[in-house]
Amino acid sequence: MLVALGYVLLALAIVQIEFRRTRGRGIDVTTVFIGLAMIQCCIPGIAIYSFLPFVDRAAPTGIDAFDRVYHAMDPTLAFAVLLLTVWFVLFIYIGAGLGRLILSSERFGGRKSSTFLISVSLQRTFVVLTVGLLLTLLSFYLLGDSLPVRYANLILLRAGAPEVERTALNANAFALTQTWGFLAILAIFAAYETKGRGAAWLIAILFTVVFAVLGVSRRALFLPIIFCYFTISLQRTRFRLKWIAIAAIPMLLLLAYGKEILASVAFGLDVETVSSNYESFASAMLRAFSDSGLTIIESVGTLAFLHLDPRLGVDHILSMLQRFPEGMLGWDFNFPERIVRVSTTAFADANAQDIPPGIVGQMWLDFRLLGPVIWGLAFGLQVSVLQALYVHARKSYQSAAAFVLLAFVVVLPINTGSFDFSFNVDMIALVAALAFCVTVRREPVAVAIPSNQPLTLAPGET
Repeated sequence: MLVALGYVLLALAIVQIEFRRTRGRGIDVTTVFIGLAMIQCCIPGIAIYSFLPFVDRAAPTGIDAFDRVYHAMDPTLAFAVLLLTVWFVLFIYIGAGLGRLILSSERFGGRKSSTFLISVSLQRTFVVLTVGLLLTLLSFYLLGDSLPVRYANLILLRAGAPEVERTALNANAFALTQTWGFLAILAIFAAYETKGRGAAWLIAILFTVVFAVLGVSRRALFLPIIFCYFTISLQRTRFRLKWIAIAAIPMLLLLAYGKEILASVAFGLDVETVSSNYESFASAMLRAFSDSGLTIIESVGTLAFLHLDPRLGVDHILSMLQRFPEGMLGWDFNFPERIVRVSTTAFADANAQDIPPGIVGQMWLDFRLLGPVIWGLAFGLQVSVLQALYVHARKSYQSAAAFVLLAFVVVLPINTGSFDFSFNVDMIALVAALAFCVTVRREPVAVAIPSNQPLTLAPGET
């Protein structure tokens, strides 16, 4: 409970910092980044350590990997992860401030008053979404002989069940479903601004719903809602707390029972069995926030189980290099085992799906106590670049949606602690789709001329 209180104090400190920093001008991209990070670190930390004392110590969640970490957890490890998280957040703000100073200097053109118009091409976006939908539906069609069987097999495919053969087509089509769902959010706001609530707007919403359903995960439903909320808040420069209060209960139910509902569809179980999977409300909430706060549990597990020499950032280089197939350009190089597989073996077994080391765990593996300093500065500098672009962009819903998606791409490693997922096919496709569908155009700078001074133009000037 003291650790839970620590996360409460961290969350309150972040809220106070953001309130003071954005007073007068409203929230910005930095606030969105910090908000996404809090959803993955602070809020789950509060809930996990609040509910943990009230669950069965033998099997707190029923998930072997989680339970193994919880059995090994002690107050020292929990406080260590909390304090490293505080250290990390502090240096994110320091890095963001340092980046702001650098980008505002005259050498980087900070003195020049320029504005960018960021617009989304609906035509290009709908072309990409249509191609993505056809690819997804083709893979979905090949999964079975009937609609219920196909959808059940799709759920099993996501769970990594051996009953469904994992081919290059269905694996990539499933991974890219998330990309198309995110891109559909961009289309919703672009259609809303350019054509109002017309046919294009309804089509974009339909795309979003279809990809959320075919995503067969709580993440596929949860993230589009979060992106829409942050986009509207960023454009209106303030958060609507009553929206959070209204959505809190259904979102908690989705987190707690969404996976069980999908499993009941896949395995033909009765709906009544969904609620019977948990012994108490505390165990349901612990399981829900363990899933959403993976980085906290994985970080504790890394400090408990992984005793390796300092990695010095080599895992992130390997994450990028492994996007290239072996033998490419004549290179015959066997990559070392990924840190994600090392942590998976430590938390569960070598045959389990990837379980990354968590953000704090990876920072510790990289540089020990200097990890939060280096990682925090790196993330802060990235945020400062997004913030500088946002300041000079004309404000609109479609530009806000684009910046929210870019903030998510930057914040993604905080959820896992590994760049393996940042360089996965879905994130690469998302960045490529944004580059294809979003156009950036510099607008002319307006110059104020006093009315009592004549305007003199040089020959050839207009």
